Amino acid sequence: MKRKWISFLLALMMAAMLCTPVFALASTNIFYVDTANHKTLNMRSACYMGDNIIASIPYRAEVTVYQFLEGDTWALVEYNGQTGYVMTRYLSGTRPSSGGSTGGGSSSSISYKDFIPTYYTASVKPSTPSGYVNMRWAPSKSTAVHEVYYSGDTLQVIADNGTWCQVYDASRNICGFMMKQFLTILSFGGEGS
Repeated sequence: MKRKWISFLLALMMAAMLCTPVFALASTNIFYVDTANHKTLNMRSACYMGDNIIASIPYRAEVTVYQFLEGDTWALVEYNGQTGYVMTRYLSGTRPSSGGSTGGGSSSSISYKDFIPTYYTASVKPSTPSGYVNMRWAPSKSTAVHEVYYSGDTLQVIADNGTWCQVYDASRNICGFMMKQFLTILSFGGEGS
């Protein structure tokens, strides 16, 4: 009888331990809209830039994140009962202050200040013909390289601060940052913010 009781307690403890991560995960899927310019965030019907905006989420609004997609560039979220996709760059684990924002919950040493939403197509232009240009996770040479691009590769520029551009690679469905000096404008057009 004692052995059955110990087995029962052990099974109960194991079940409790297995459930703990689920509860922890459920408490960490709340994020907040953190746009550097305090504007609304576009919720889209799919993980790509284009004419697929289904809602606008206000700055500082709380969203529930269900899944991160496309190399963590996009997130499947719910806001006010509506489900769609947003760029993770504009989400923060803590509610941003109403007075200012560092953008995307990133380290305070990396600034997203002065980025202006834009939309144009650009060609990658390395400093040497056989060279390459790094797409980085954030607008700083000290951040990790996300992808490497070669002369003539085409990207969409979705934001620009004069020195850095936030770029989107439609062929790989990834987003990152590249120094503006390594891009040549091919054509303007597309979506405004």
